[in-house]
Amino acid sequence: MQSAGIVLAVLFAVALVLMHRRDRHALRTERGKLFDACLALFEGHRVTQDAVAWPVLAGTYGGYEVHIAPLVDDVVFRKVPSLWLLVTVKRKLPIAGRVDMLARAQNTEFYSPADGLPVRIATPHEWPRQMTIKADRPAAELPFAALDPHVRAFFADPRAKEMLVTREGVRIVYQAHGADRSEYLVLRRAVFRDARLPAALVGSLLDQAVQVCAAVMKGGVHGQA
Repeated sequence: MQSAGIVLAVLFAVALVLMHRRDRHALRTERGKLFDACLALFEGHRVTQDAVAWPVLAGTYGGYEVHIAPLVDDVVFRKVPSLWLLVTVKRKLPIAGRVDMLARAQNTEFYSPADGLPVRIATPHEWPRQMTIKADRPAAELPFAALDPHVRAFFADPRAKEMLVTREGVRIVYQAHGADRSEYLVLRRAVFRDARLPAALVGSLLDQAVQVCAAVMKGGVHGQA
């Protein structure tokens, strides 16, 4: 009887291991489909995925080197988690420093460099009121004139979260998906069902970031036309 119990225990343990592996494989496969619908946008691309993490894309778009990374934000308790999309266009820009524009700041944006920037800049009257602007130098040394139409257009979308402009390029942050509300409220699990990135959305975000780069390039060192 004792040996039979041991055999059952071993079989149960093996079954649990197999189920765990199956679930991890299914999760990795499901998350790995995130970029499938938009790969044709790129002249070249490389998608990497560690274990069951969300995949990351590096590629070339319109001649620009780009990087797209999803990021799960489940820091705020009782708030349904978001799947943010960090879209970066890499380009050497003639900007004196770095400036970060963050919408609806809650002091929980761990992905944002805003807290490390020492200068708080007043939000221009025409820009969204719920915006925090931080930089590493005074406003007079930054290309706000060149950025103005692009900032207003991007943040007109309620899912737009952040725009960061530096000497190395432009990064924008956008809410791609919200977690399943019922599952999060009951089980506290951030589940994003059928998370896919439409080509139209990814193309629009990349175009906006490229246009910001072009505006800063045209504006010169201080962003003046």
